[in-house]
Amino acid sequence: MTQYERPADRAPERHTPAPRTPVPSSRAGILGLQRSMGNAAVLRMLQRSGHTYAQPSTQRQAEGEEQHRHGAGCGHQQDVQRSAAAPEGPQIQRLVYDSVDNGATEELFLDTEAAARAHYEGRGVPEEVVDRLAALAADDDQFLTQDQAMTMSRNAVTGAINVITPQEAHFLVGLAGGRVGGVSAYDPDMTGVAQGILDNISLGNGLAAGAVVANRDSITEFGHHRSHTDIFVPHPGPWVHLAPPHDLATCLEHVMGPSSHASVLTDNEPTQGFGQTLVNNIDAINEAHAGDPDYILLTYTVTEENVQEGQPVDLGVRSIVPYNTVHRPGYRVIRVSRA
Repeated sequence: MTQYERPADRAPERHTPAPRTPVPSSRAGILGLQRSMGNAAVLRMLQRSGHTYAQPSTQRQAEGEEQHRHGAGCGHQQDVQRSAAAPEGPQIQRLVYDSVDNGATEELFLDTEAAARAHYEGRGVPEEVVDRLAALAADDDQFLTQDQAMTMSRNAVTGAINVITPQEAHFLVGLAGGRVGGVSAYDPDMTGVAQGILDNISLGNGLAAGAVVANRDSITEFGHHRSHTDIFVPHPGPWVHLAPPHDLATCLEHVMGPSSHASVLTDNEPTQGFGQTLVNNIDAINEAHAGDPDYILLTYTVTEENVQEGQPVDLGVRSIVPYNTVHRPGYRVIRVSRA
């Protein structure tokens, strides 16, 4: 008897299909499923149900004509022309909610590269970030919220990581896995073999070589007042106590532009006073610029982390990868922002 034959006296097996998860009617419900099931699973579910979020862009737009009046620069006319000109192309693409950066109260679909560029250009978003957002909009396999798309597209920079330990290398590669633009890692003491180690780990995790770029230099070489940049600095140690302009606070001030954030993990607190020195220096920088009406002040929060050495700490600032503490407790996470 082959595996495809069934004895005559054996009743056919009955398989009861597992109940399907109902499709929520609200945006909040869909986002909740997205967090629990993942982007791809939610997109398939929406496609099976014929949900409006998974309809072709031309159909969604036709149904929304009464709710949206087209105007110059909205980008929608371009999308209709593009879809009509290439009907054989992908008809279901991911959506991006527009409710974070500009305070919009309604949903906006960005289904194409042209739509993404039309929406973000002229909003103070740097060119390289617009390019990454446009690439996400052109990717048929993505299902992203506005916040996720912006997080993936922002610049990512690290300091005080010289790739001596496997944790450092895996942290950088893990961080690069959630960033379209990869990660730029800076440390004057960067090991000479760091780039090779990072490339090998990147390839082993399905990323391209160069997803993390190791720079044996100061973090200030990334640029001056770069907007939409996230900076991660675990265990900076004596860097905090250096004299200006080489101290950590001054270096952060140099790199961070509008809509930029930094997260600093310190250790041996309060004995070494790393966290307190950092915020004192930030206060001094703000005071020095108090008379400049065009200067955007740095703000910060300090959080005590009650964990033991070797346990993970959430560095925040849009990090999908925890960082296991080294050196002695106590630990502080100082989150710095330029609003």
